[in-house]
Amino acid sequence: MEDERKRSSVEPVGCISGFHNGHCVIQPTDPALVLPVGMALYRSPKEWVGLTAYEIQEIYSGNQHWGNFACAIEAKLKEKNT
Repeated sequence: MEDERKRSSVEPVGCISGFHNGHCVIQPTDPALVLPVGMALYRSPKEWVGLTAYEIQEIYSGNQHWGNFACAIEAKLKEKNT
C-alpha cells in the first residue's frame, strides 16, 4: 500500500499539450482525471541527501556551541540538497 502511494506521487498527472491565449494547455495523462483550475503541479521530489558521520564530526569539531553547530548542520544540508 505504501509503495503504491509513493509511486503514484511521482508519476506525472499531465503534460503540456500546447498554448492558448498565452497560457499552457495541460492534458491529463489519465483521460478520466479532471484537473481542477488552479491546481499546482510540482516536479518530482529529488532524493534527500544526508550527512555522513565524517561530515558531522568535521562540523562539530569547529562548532562547540550547540547553536553554531545547528546552524552549520543546516547550512551543509541546504548545500547538499539544493
